Amino acid sequence: MNLSRTKLLAKLNGLHKDRRRLLRRLKKEDELAIGTVSVVNRKCGSPNCHCVESGGHPQTLFLFNDQDQGRRRCKLVRRADESWMLKAGDRYRKFRKDMKQLRAIDLEEKQILMALAERRAIHYK
Repeated sequence: MNLSRTKLLAKLNGLHKDRRRLLRRLKKEDELAIGTVSVVNRKCGSPNCHCVESGGHPQTLFLFNDQDQGRRRCKLVRRADESWMLKAGDRYRKFRKDMKQLRAIDLEEKQILMALAERRAIHYK
């Protein structure tokens, strides 16, 4: 990084502010549906229905998640819990996105700190 020390420190302070904002969101007590919540299309079985030739009706909600040893498991979500589970799944997607941003901030902070260290380094000959 070929920025001045002042600009590097200002950028570092901005990253600290972003980190605090992300940590506040990540520490919330909202419930998360760990995995993927998705609607599965099913054919209804009626021979005269349009779903015979198309992909089916959106009928069933499942929670898919990876368990130990890389196995993928799915659980049927009860109709009464569908809206709750969809919201929890959305919160989990946002949680993962925030975690990805946090990792990017970590990487950028390390780069800035290494650039600051390089400015202070003694190059002995």
